[in-house]
Amino acid sequence: MPHPMYRLTETTPPAAEPLTLDETKTFLRVDHDNDDSQITGLIAAARQFCESLTGRSLITRSYSLFLDSWPDNGAALALPQPPLLTVTQINVYAADNSSAVFSAANYFADTAGAPGRLVLAEGASPPLPGRIASGIEIRFTAGYGAAASSVPVLLRQGMKQMIAHLYAHRGDSPDQALLASGAAALFQPYRVVSLS
Repeated sequence: MPHPMYRLTETTPPAAEPLTLDETKTFLRVDHDNDDSQITGLIAAARQFCESLTGRSLITRSYSLFLDSWPDNGAALALPQPPLLTVTQINVYAADNSSAVFSAANYFADTAGAPGRLVLAEGASPPLPGRIASGIEIRFTAGYGAAASSVPVLLRQGMKQMIAHLYAHRGDSPDQALLASGAAALFQPYRVVSLS
């Protein structure tokens, strides 16, 4: 079934990175502070590249997903950036841009798979917005946890390998580092192929 047009906004960024500066410096065998800001930047870049490639959220954060309409199947909606933790609220916007909360009794979060799904309860009708664009807002949280140790070891290792390559080959792109470092093979099992 086709999915409706949507726009995803990160409303609360991750509070930490999946790798600490100290553990990354140990992996790089760097024992001075001269490159701390560069290494910190490489950690953030590797996390963003990993998340982009896998379609996942590593450290827990909050999102708002705006839909123009409910999906055609009417019962379930796959939510991006797994793993899904909770659906916190659904707002439905009227033509005058006022909003009403869609009762939590009408749905539940199915977190058993990746991506997780928002599923309407038996007998519940999908919310019908009055606004023609972004009339439904689904607020949710996703990620493996608040701490770096919550992120799967393979993803953290792939990030370390990318960072090591980028640190040693400062002119290379993340795409080059992904292949040359072997990180691609570590990230592959975690890729979310589609939201169907």
